[in-house]
Amino acid sequence: MLRHITSSFKAGALLSTVAAVGLMLPTSAGAVSVSQQHIQLFTEKTGIVVNGQPQVLEEPAALIDDRFYVPVRWLAETLQLKLDWNADTNKVGLLTPKAFIEFDASNGLIQVNGKAEDFASAAQIRNDRLLVQLSWIADYTGLIYKLASDMQSAELSFIGTPSTAYKESDLIKDDAQPNSKPIALFAFGKSAYRLGEKIDYVDLSYDPDAEGLPDYEWEGNKEAFYKPGTYPVTLRVKDGKGNVSEPFTRSVTVLDVPYLEREAFPYYYSNGGTVFQAGKALLSPVANSERKLPALVRQPEDRPLIMGRSVHPVSQLGYLYQDKVKGSARLNPQFTNGTDKTTRFAIAIRNNNEKAVHITTTRKSEPNPSIYGAVRSNKTAEDFLSSKPLDEEMVVEAGSTAFYTLSKDIDPGQVYQGLYDVTTDGEVSVSYLMIKPGDTTYDLGSYPVISQQESVSGTYPVSEVSWQIDESTLKEMTKLGIGDSSFEPLLTGVDSLSKESRVNEGNSGVRYRIYLDNSEKTAIAIHPRNGFVQGAVRVNGNVVPFPAGGLTTNDGLLLYRTTGTEKQVEIEWMSAGNTQLPLDLVLYPLNTK
Repeated sequence: MLRHITSSFKAGALLSTVAAVGLMLPTSAGAVSVSQQHIQLFTEKTGIVVNGQPQVLEEPAALIDDRFYVPVRWLAETLQLKLDWNADTNKVGLLTPKAFIEFDASNGLIQVNGKAEDFASAAQIRNDRLLVQLSWIADYTGLIYKLASDMQSAELSFIGTPSTAYKESDLIKDDAQPNSKPIALFAFGKSAYRLGEKIDYVDLSYDPDAEGLPDYEWEGNKEAFYKPGTYPVTLRVKDGKGNVSEPFTRSVTVLDVPYLEREAFPYYYSNGGTVFQAGKALLSPVANSERKLPALVRQPEDRPLIMGRSVHPVSQLGYLYQDKVKGSARLNPQFTNGTDKTTRFAIAIRNNNEKAVHITTTRKSEPNPSIYGAVRSNKTAEDFLSSKPLDEEMVVEAGSTAFYTLSKDIDPGQVYQGLYDVTTDGEVSVSYLMIKPGDTTYDLGSYPVISQQESVSGTYPVSEVSWQIDESTLKEMTKLGIGDSSFEPLLTGVDSLSKESRVNEGNSGVRYRIYLDNSEKTAIAIHPRNGFVQGAVRVNGNVVPFPAGGLTTNDGLLLYRTTGTEKQVEIEWMSAGNTQLPLDLVLYPLNTK
């Protein structure tokens, strides 16, 4: 019977019918805002209830052969699906998040992603309206439904997948599934938030063609809001073929209920490596002078730091710095080629003893020369902290000289730098030199000792510092200053060539090991107290990303957040570049939120 009725439609009549059910190109839409929808439908009744409000259908739902049917036009409008009429093929096209469906009433077929099904198995034509079986279409639309026991009514719920507003690519003849624009969609973790409470954004975006979503563009998605009100948040996504979704907007409600102040937020919620704006508490000197914790500072002198460094580029070849080493030492040269020619940098070791001396390298970092070396010294420090222990040995025979390291060619303006931990079984003389390419150790005797203006080269007894801090009495934010003379002695040394006293102003080349014991839930951060800081930091053996441009007094860097169950937290720090100390270690106790 149904086959006879549908096959008797002529093209003009069917076109009139599909116009009546709304099968036409959808109008464009701006940003779409949707919410949870709850709908009640009743068979043979045009009245329905949407979120508690009555509405009227042109064609009611129907119970046919014990199957619940709903009108396609209403369904497409409600779920914002794209519905098209193809006059050339006399087919109705419906694009859902999971399938492209073609209703071919004239031939009694339904095509789902190109696969044919019998029209009567899921669809009906009644009163010139196209109806579709609810249980069948729900699988392709994400509808959640519940039928009454007597099958006379149904309850539908859905978030409101915004397909109509997200204008898909045109439905092309003979395409089983046209390439579609992706769908931007998200929800909030809860219905309302307090002032300063972290907003949870639940991403529900998808691509009907499963091409992935490599790009997200948000507007207004702040981590938290600090004034009560309703704030719109918009999302666009891009699929793997470059198609951009229509904008999707939802509004977040912020209650006039205090939760966290802006300054406290990063301590509770930011990830390690996050740079945040320093607030009044960080900038205040109170926490430096009045809030102290029991701490034991050690500055062992068993590994001197042999630092070679000039404030200005080196414009003459020769010996740049020199001192004697017996036992352990840390070599830390950093020089810039200030000549107009290609040079090489060398560390030479002279053995004046009557027997051979063994030099063992236990750790090192040696980047390639670069014009960016001065601003990337933090990477050298990071590599040094992260490098594995070594056991590389070289032998310098009695009365001879050998290159400990010889660089590649260094062009004008390029910087050479390195960090090397060495141990010797006899006394040797260590020299930092800039020489001509091709020179050997036999040519070193012809080079002079270079007098450098504003040199900061020197030998410092201390290259390792440790702090042991008991956090059991931590009750409020406390700051402990690296390089603060009121907390730890300054690191001083002597220039072995000029015999002048030196102060390691930035503690460059010095590794700090800071141990926090008895820690409750605490946020750990660092903050430059008086200027610019570069360096590298690790927490419990894991590198914390340090900004390439360094930190200033206006910045804080979150390092770690304890859980309260750790027996001990270990922090490693090494300054680099033109660091200006003190650098505050910030301990921020976290209250239960």
